[in-house]
Amino acid sequence: MQDDLLSLLKAIAPEQMDEIGRRAQVLTGIENMQPVGRRALAARLNLPEREVRAVAASLRDQGLLQMDAAGMQLTRKAGEVISGARDLSQALFGLTKLERALESMLHIAHVTVVSGNADNDPQVLRDVGRAAAHRVHRLLQSGMTMAVTGGSTMREMAEGMQSSIPMNVMVVPARGGMGTDVDTQANTIAADIANRIGGHYRVIHLPDSLDHETLDGMRRLPEVEEVLELIQRAELVVHGIGRADVMARQRGISAEIRGLLAARGAVGEAFGDFFNEKGETVYQMSTVSTGLGRLQAPARMIAVAAGACKAEAIIASARHETHDSLITDEGAAGRIYALLGGR
Repeated sequence: MQDDLLSLLKAIAPEQMDEIGRRAQVLTGIENMQPVGRRALAARLNLPEREVRAVAASLRDQGLLQMDAAGMQLTRKAGEVISGARDLSQALFGLTKLERALESMLHIAHVTVVSGNADNDPQVLRDVGRAAAHRVHRLLQSGMTMAVTGGSTMREMAEGMQSSIPMNVMVVPARGGMGTDVDTQANTIAADIANRIGGHYRVIHLPDSLDHETLDGMRRLPEVEEVLELIQRAELVVHGIGRADVMARQRGISAEIRGLLAARGAVGEAFGDFFNEKGETVYQMSTVSTGLGRLQAPARMIAVAAGACKAEAIIASARHETHDSLITDEGAAGRIYALLGGR
């Protein structure tokens, strides 16, 4: 029905639809980059600067954005329309059909595709994070427990989270510590999200990879046991998807095991599970989040990953576990479509 209505409006008033679509596109672009100057936004949207200037002036006159020395920013009034503007921008600029195709191909209920390819444009990662924040906010309800992993995409998602009314939500890390970057640790991201939406959080001061004996021993500590129980009964889990070769190095896996992963055809990783293109586990590490991907309904899993280089890993992850949502970019989506036989 929505597609039919848009087609009708395009047919009877193409100039007006072009203008409405452009305003929606500019609003969404400002939301992702604010505060942002006209030149930077025009480059990001691949539009003439004069066109962005004209649209921005109209949006300012409507009270939807403000301009100052720092750049353009959305007003409180814009918050009332930004969700619809985002959906309209997606529908009018050609990504909706790709989203519907991937939903069918990957058997995922909801797919969001943002324009661009994070492999060659780092800004796209921010757009994917904002889109993930939008999806999470739609699914979050008072009283829920949400588990989140770490990583740069999750960091961007956290920065996009906001709520005008405090939410009674518990946010917990879906994995232990990995790497040395504090800003992208699951603990940090869980705490940041909770603070931004007025919720609550718990942290877990453990490295993600632990042998079974050590993990069993740590579980006996009350503060660890509480968080692990919260993780396992989370109603919403938001996680990234890694390429098997990259994640093997990040997790410090030995050269011998890396060779084994290659021999077994590992292409993706999530929660310490390495899986092949069929989604079959070929190697499993002992981690804080072991078994998290096997949550029972009504738990929902949201996968967030971007870049054409992640396409094989995303397909494998969709086959590995049932997901409610996938948030990705045009680079990954286009390659997934081609790999799965789309024309």
